[in-house]
Amino acid sequence: MAHYRIRTLWFLILSFSIALVASAGTLNSYMNKSWADAPPLLDNLLKNYYIKIQDKSENGLGIPSDLSQDYGGANQTGSDLTGQALSGEEGANQTGSDLTGQALSGEEDSEDNNQTSTQTAGQSESNQNINQTIETQQQIQNNQTVNIQNNIQLKQKLEIAISEEEGEAPIPLEEQNRVESSDRVIVTQHKALTGPDCKTGNVLAGASNEENLRVLSECQEATGVVMHTKKMDDGDFKFFLKLDDKFKFLINEKNNDKTDGFMVVEIVPPDQGKSGIILPKEGDHVHIWGAWVTDKPKGWHEIHPTWKVVNE
Repeated sequence: MAHYRIRTLWFLILSFSIALVASAGTLNSYMNKSWADAPPLLDNLLKNYYIKIQDKSENGLGIPSDLSQDYGGANQTGSDLTGQALSGEEGANQTGSDLTGQALSGEEDSEDNNQTSTQTAGQSESNQNINQTIETQQQIQNNQTVNIQNNIQLKQKLEIAISEEEGEAPIPLEEQNRVESSDRVIVTQHKALTGPDCKTGNVLAGASNEENLRVLSECQEATGVVMHTKKMDDGDFKFFLKLDDKFKFLINEKNNDKTDGFMVVEIVPPDQGKSGIILPKEGDHVHIWGAWVTDKPKGWHEIHPTWKVVNE
């Protein structure tokens, strides 16, 4: 009985082992088949999951459903977009080249405009300089014309003044008295020169109108420019002298009024032709010596007679 049980136990164990081995083979075959089928299953699972996401996106996220295409379509779309991008870059590059060309053309135009502006400015400046030169020349000519007219008027005035004849009506007595009062002051304040250039004796000798001359100084020197000359009917050589500044004290108000501020100088006939005395011409700068006097009927101051005249 016991021996029967042991055999039965061993039979069961052997059967279980055989079943276990068979089950293991079946399981191994199933597993191999399952792994072979796994990629399509995973692919389907991913597709289903992607479709569900797209469906939810349409309902909740607002992403268009036409983007839920397969990977081939997505790749194609990506290629198209890449092509468009590349095309856009080429277009951009071309446009950039065009713009660069336009910019360079604009720079050339700008340079041309600048050159034109420079030429225009140069021409304008040149025209302005020409106009200024013309205006300057016209102004110089106008000034010369005015100076000539003034000189003519001055010569006419001096000719009238220098040509006054003896016997002409003297200035009013009241004016003569006023000039004489001024002369008294001069005589007391002024000291006559002495030396080899002065004259002894009667310093008025040879003057045709000696009685009309009042002596202020028996010997006086002066320097200046000869302005107008004339040989008088009485034989005197007469001229007007524009005094240098240091000798302007020698003239009075009557000189300013009637001889334009010039000193009246006369060389009497006995002194003409002597050594040391010349008959000057207009424009000479001379140094003179003579008697400083007042012509009482006229009221102005003179150096008359003048016994020495030299050019300087």
